[in-house]
Amino acid sequence: MSLNKMLKKWLTPVIFIPCGLSGINCAYANYIEVQSFHVMHHGFSTLSIPNVVGGTTDWYDNDSIYTETIPGEGKNSYIDLSVNGQLLADNVTWATSNPGIGIQYQVHVSSVPGYSPQDNPTAPNYRINLPIVDGSARDGYYHVWYRLVRLSEKIPAGTIISVPDVTMNVHNPDGDGVALDSGLILSGVVSQPIITACTINAPKEIKLSPLYGASLASGASNITDVPKVELKNCPGAINGITYNLFAVYGAHNANNGVLNTVTGDGYASNVYIQVKNADGSAHKINSEINLGLYDGSGDYTLPDFKVAYYIDDAATVTAGNVKSAIELKVTYN
Repeated sequence: MSLNKMLKKWLTPVIFIPCGLSGINCAYANYIEVQSFHVMHHGFSTLSIPNVVGGTTDWYDNDSIYTETIPGEGKNSYIDLSVNGQLLADNVTWATSNPGIGIQYQVHVSSVPGYSPQDNPTAPNYRINLPIVDGSARDGYYHVWYRLVRLSEKIPAGTIISVPDVTMNVHNPDGDGVALDSGLILSGVVSQPIITACTINAPKEIKLSPLYGASLASGASNITDVPKVELKNCPGAINGITYNLFAVYGAHNANNGVLNTVTGDGYASNVYIQVKNADGSAHKINSEINLGLYDGSGDYTLPDFKVAYYIDDAATVTAGNVKSAIELKVTYN
């Protein structure tokens, strides 16, 4: 056999056509890798409890998990969640420690195309799949968004102290990468929802009947009932409410409920104002007092109280107007 005939027989040409040219489709694949899991926390400080049953806050998250998609042979990688909590009857909302407030989750991956569905709110596992993509390595950020849901008309007392623990699971079932890589990524509560203050309905002015010189005596005089003081539309999801009758001009004797009065031209001297409880005992001023009946959102009425003139020594009194002021301070705990 001649050399030319041998070369023709042995040297069969092989032509390489780049993928994507000449109408040839490319089949790329990727798998998912997480560099490190870290635990994020539920923070509610930017969220307000919705006004109506079924209402929700905006979605919120405060961090993310860094992920990578790596070129590989597999086509079935996916991420899902394990939520350690009580799923409610709507199959969307999870219970919190406050039975009037629930929490919902949604997952999202930023910067990486191909995940499906991109935003998945479907409990209980929130699975998103990584189908065939472009075969290149990409960085991405995995977010677990959450929002609060109002479950009842009356929100009971008690802050949100427990919520579900959320674990991220990365599945690579086709042999590339770690077959199952899991880590706790969302746990605990670091801040409470925004508190909407009660509306205070209180008298702007209380007038006592005149006190005449002939009737001056040490102690309380001209005791007068104060119109009811109401706290309307108070918030739930707090541990309690305290109130403080604060002496604007200072206290003459705080433990005995005695307020200083305005001094100067036209005003009486050595005549004070005393605050009394409904039973006639002194009401301690400049002091936090628990609203004892607080059990959650709603309307409350402060215990009845009275005001009176108060004199230490009638012999030292000079004539004039008597004026004092009380500021009602309400604190949410």
